[in-house]
Amino acid sequence: MKNKMKKKRVLCFGDSNTWGYIPGSGERYLEDERYPGILQATLGEEYRVVEEGLNGRTTVFADLIEPQRCGIEQVLPILLSHAPLDFLIIMLGTNDTKIRFMVNATVISYGMEEMLVRALDIIRNTEQRTKVILAAPVPLGKVEDSMFDQESVVKSQELARHYLELSKKYKCVFFDAGEVVRELGSDGIHLDLEGHKRIGTALAAVIKKMKEREE
Repeated sequence: MKNKMKKKRVLCFGDSNTWGYIPGSGERYLEDERYPGILQATLGEEYRVVEEGLNGRTTVFADLIEPQRCGIEQVLPILLSHAPLDFLIIMLGTNDTKIRFMVNATVISYGMEEMLVRALDIIRNTEQRTKVILAAPVPLGKVEDSMFDQESVVKSQELARHYLELSKKYKCVFFDAGEVVRELGSDGIHLDLEGHKRIGTALAAVIKKMKEREE
């Protein structure tokens, strides 16, 4: 009987773009069309990619209109339920730019910092050797949605700069999705099929490069 190969586990923790929300319709892309699925196919059988996308998820902000979306309250049970993890990809922040939260990009980055601190504490306390990839989401495009305004667009454009500094501070790998995808789908919020393909492929390259450095 052959020994089973231990697969490297990758967790994608994000919002509707990790979930696979189809622009305009609200339906969901198929598993192999969403970026985690693309990531899985590109990495191959040596890896197991786990999706944890939730529509409306924020970093730390409670939402009374869309409750149970606060990421920092969910990160502990999610990290523990999927342990042990080799890689954790966090891509959040778009929903934090919504008008009703009334916070700027700096405050959003404070929220992401709290998220990172919580995640790293969990990783350390459970003696995992998880490598964290902090991903800045693709900035909003031309949005025709009452939850967002032009200030939301500007905030979303500023997140990458803040996240880069956080990645340096906490020794994470930084991934700028806005450098990989220049244009979102028809609603200006969600990835289209090409966007999912580009992000999944690019993240696979990042992970493979990280693995090569270990060898």
